[in-house]
Amino acid sequence: MTRRKKLPKPVISTTNNKTIRKKKTHQFSQALISKFHVLNKEKDRLKQQPPSTEVLERLNQIDKEMEHMGGLDAYQKASLLGQDKRRGGDSSKWFIKQLLSMKKPEHFKSDKNYIAGKPSPPETYSLLDVGAVSGSNYIKEGKWIKTKAIDLNPQDSLVEKADFFEFPIPQEKYQILCLSLVINFVGDPKRRGIMIARANKFLVTNGLLFVVLPNPCVNNSRYCTNEHFKKILEYLGFKLETSHISRKLVYYLFRKIKEINNLSKIQNSKPKFPKVLLNDGVSRNNFCVVI
Repeated sequence: MTRRKKLPKPVISTTNNKTIRKKKTHQFSQALISKFHVLNKEKDRLKQQPPSTEVLERLNQIDKEMEHMGGLDAYQKASLLGQDKRRGGDSSKWFIKQLLSMKKPEHFKSDKNYIAGKPSPPETYSLLDVGAVSGSNYIKEGKWIKTKAIDLNPQDSLVEKADFFEFPIPQEKYQILCLSLVINFVGDPKRRGIMIARANKFLVTNGLLFVVLPNPCVNNSRYCTNEHFKKILEYLGFKLETSHISRKLVYYLFRKIKEINNLSKIQNSKPKFPKVLLNDGVSRNNFCVVI
């Protein structure tokens, strides 16, 4: 008896309606985040100008546009979708991997604030997560990392409502501070610089500062490059430990090596790093940090 040949299975699309919906939701979220950033930057820029009728009208229009989009609450919900683990958006994974791979130099063996590797029980690290979308980023490391998460508009019961610019500098400083996709959200370049300077005051000497920025902020900006950004951090008392550049994001891990003694002087004096054209080009963005 002759066996019948099996016909090859037809090639069909595996994309279903659910996948399409997820894609559209993600695209909508990214568009909302981008639009919110643009409006927020324009709003901060206008606030620096004299309050003319034209400026006040435009500020009112921006507030209405943001409200129509759903306000800060909608922005945070979109950010939460972007941090979905299935999308690889949880930047804390990279940080923990780097932290565990670090070795403490011999001459720092007795320094408990030289943060490297996993602490010996019962010791723990204290971490301040600024602009946290989720309060559970470091929940797996809960036995050895004690996290305080803050944000302007929390989307998680584990995140405390607070403004980092007004948050009191603690007596007992943190050993780790995270600014993941936070600096770029601040619309005013001067306030971005002040945010990094304040981070210095929150950290112990030899503590770690974890920074994440969208890739275009340092690789497609007229006023900021990867090297320029690192020089700003060096000026503010930080030394780069390691970094990683992905298609969408840039990850930095800095160590605080010097204390800022006079924060108000840095805030009010002539900028050491003003807004200066570094790369010209029509397609480039205007991200910069002034301090």
